[in-house]
Amino acid sequence: MSLITRVTSIALFASLCAGAALARTNIPDEQPKRIQVAFVLDTTGSMSGLLEGAKRKIWSIANNLKGLEPSPEIEFALIGYRDKGDAYVTKTYQMTADLQDIYGKLIAFRAGGGGDTPESVNQALREAIYDIDWSDDDEVFRVAFLVGDAPPHMDYQEDQYPAIIERAQEKDIVVNAIQAGTMRSTTPIWKEIASLGGGDFAQIEQSGGMQVVVTPFDEEIQQKNIELNKTVIPYGNRAQQSRVRNKTAGAIAAAPSVASDMAAYISKSSESSKVVTGAGDLTEEIMSGALDVESLEDEALPQELKELSKDERTEFIEGNIQKRQAAQGELESLVAKRDAWIEKKRAEADTPADSFDLKVERMIEQQSASKGFTAKE
Repeated sequence: MSLITRVTSIALFASLCAGAALARTNIPDEQPKRIQVAFVLDTTGSMSGLLEGAKRKIWSIANNLKGLEPSPEIEFALIGYRDKGDAYVTKTYQMTADLQDIYGKLIAFRAGGGGDTPESVNQALREAIYDIDWSDDDEVFRVAFLVGDAPPHMDYQEDQYPAIIERAQEKDIVVNAIQAGTMRSTTPIWKEIASLGGGDFAQIEQSGGMQVVVTPFDEEIQQKNIELNKTVIPYGNRAQQSRVRNKTAGAIAAAPSVASDMAAYISKSSESSKVVTGAGDLTEEIMSGALDVESLEDEALPQELKELSKDERTEFIEGNIQKRQAAQGELESLVAKRDAWIEKKRAEADTPADSFDLKVERMIEQQSASKGFTAKE
């Protein structure tokens, strides 16, 4: 019996057993609890330092949120804003659990524009609250972070923040306001937004104050991450295959600390065979039992597999599965050692409390208690 046959058979057997158990007990399958986070980021020229720091820390934030109990499924949305007359007013990306896709959108942002102090804060907030596809499940913790250094234009004919935040409260969305820098005209408005939104206000240095944590395990984790990404087989239509290739290229090109946070987050996913977030990895779909080698559609295969015979395809996929299982086992051990090393260093060091990433993590940790989440001891 081949490895693929064994994997598929085990997955089917487990599914049947689980189904029988549910039928006997009549207990519904419990879904993981979720946290939805929308980042509303000022992307004008003065925000370049914080924006670059956020690119380095988005995986660290997601990874640390995974440490809450119960471990949540994480979804992010992203809204970048400038002002009228700039290259764009807003760029909005929907709520998704595909964090590699959101990461790709974030790293594409470049700071620019601005210059007249007020920005299109109201429009950005409105899109975050009205246009993002928020869950209506009462068990989901929903939170938005407004991050910027300049006040809103109040002279534009548009919905303004008091009415927008009122709608956020109706949708059970907590709104926090993080001010970068010390512009006096911004502070009272950011404080009011946080107060109206049931959230917190924080003031941080203009650059965001983020520190890259380098550990003795990062380079080895990065190498394992590269090995794992080489086992990804893009599957689906042309657009989906392209998205998967872009994700693997981004993961392979990431700096060691970023790659470590990314690998740590994915390794803690409820789907343990995943290497990329989202759909379209044939190796993962066969390992999870979602597909079997007999049902593969030729037009959905990458060109290199189309050129192989059925036996050669099976052998190729089987080899990828073996490589992934070996590398993932080693990666889990490395991630656990890295997490322990970081916790020890944090306990020993006086890490600045005003950094963007720590503010986000602490606010979510405290505020999500309303939905039953707690920090690990």
